[in-house]
Amino acid sequence: MSEPIVRYNKVTKYFDDLQVLDEIDFEIKQGEKVALIGPSGSGKTTFARLLMTLEEITDGTIEVEGDYLWHEEDENGELKPASTEHQRKVRSNIGMVFQHFHLFPHMTVLENVIEAPVTVQGRDKDEATKAGKEMLDKVGLLDKADTYPAQLSGGQKQRVAIARALVMKPKVLIFDEPTSALDPELVGEVLDVIKSIADEGETSMLLISHEMDFAREVADRICFFADGKIVEDGPPEEILFNPKSDRLKEFLERFMNTQSAPE
Repeated sequence: MSEPIVRYNKVTKYFDDLQVLDEIDFEIKQGEKVALIGPSGSGKTTFARLLMTLEEITDGTIEVEGDYLWHEEDENGELKPASTEHQRKVRSNIGMVFQHFHLFPHMTVLENVIEAPVTVQGRDKDEATKAGKEMLDKVGLLDKADTYPAQLSGGQKQRVAIARALVMKPKVLIFDEPTSALDPELVGEVLDVIKSIADEGETSMLLISHEMDFAREVADRICFFADGKIVEDGPPEEILFNPKSDRLKEFLERFMNTQSAPE
């Protein structure tokens, strides 16, 4: 693998007096698939939202393809807060699929998919429409192009959201608990789409998920978050079946007990 496409260096995040991330160091390389696991409130989603500039960094730096995301260099080579224009340019290589879809209800499926390429990237509408249809075909929803979101199942809405992210041609794609808002019978169709993207190998992926079996199957690495830190980081088999820290052992035991509990 090549040089890291994303690098976190001593990244810290506070919400008022509450520290959510504590000097995080992290790298992801081009094409690498990294799953983030950990208890609720451990900092996983905040970690991802900093990369999308949806939350403001408190301290440290984040680089995307060697460019600072939250900072710029002044004429003396010193770091200063980045302009909105600079952030937008660096962030353009990052895409995110959220838990709750965030589709525009007044737009058709295809209109949802092509809105950002046309309005944000300035792409020709005909070209964006062609690309949008290709992405809908990739997620198995080309036949729903003229349908409105209210007419779709939750799984279909999430697949549209994935197509919308893919059409932007991101180099890094973040999935934030992409199945947590879905009925259990709809989870598989979304995971199948994510796996097909992972199998293509080109796009780096950050997958925040409680689907341990899926993380094991798809990820090159798993990072375990707890108390604002990455406690363990390694191959899926090592993290899930040979945990070193008591914190990870407790998390996995609690997870297994929850999974095996009767309905």
